[in-house]
Amino acid sequence: MQKFYVLMLFLSMNSFSMPVSESFILTNNGSKINIKTNFFRIDTTEKIVFYKLPNSDVENKIKFKDFDYVHIGTTKFKTYKLNSSKEINGYFVLSETASKTLVFTTIPDENEESTKVNYVFYVLDLNNNVLDSLQFDNLKSSKSITAREDIFPKIKFHFRDCQELITRISSYDTAKNQNLDILDFFDSPVYIECQK
Repeated sequence: MQKFYVLMLFLSMNSFSMPVSESFILTNNGSKINIKTNFFRIDTTEKIVFYKLPNSDVENKIKFKDFDYVHIGTTKFKTYKLNSSKEINGYFVLSETASKTLVFTTIPDENEESTKVNYVFYVLDLNNNVLDSLQFDNLKSSKSITAREDIFPKIKFHFRDCQELITRISSYDTAKNQNLDILDFFDSPVYIECQK
């Protein structure tokens, strides 16, 4: 089975999120592990996160089942069991409100040589049930362009009261460039906590 690694190096600051200095893993038992902001790697096949401690170059790992979430700079990565499933998966959290959460992940293409990137976002309720979702990709076909056109309206429908999120995603929502600019919203995920 193909190993799929996402290497994330986050050194940017964004006014919509936590300070960059806040990089940590919150384990399921409630303990907090401080980690380096400039090193974070995810293996979605093995369901493991790799990280380094602040004063070390040794790579550590933690299984998805052993942590609640990881805050790395402006990004939040959290584990969920969607729709009461027994299977745990990891997702980047884009926004949380009092009643809904917006998460996404990328799905590797089965053809290892392909440049196609598959994305899927989910709108979750408080019980991690999927209220809405959309799968799309980075191809330039008319089907792909049309699917990307639905991203902003769906997110706006569910999160219209979250002004920070709407402002951020609207800056990427443009029909120019075959709607490919909207992918930057997902390629550079920023966690936004809306008023609860």
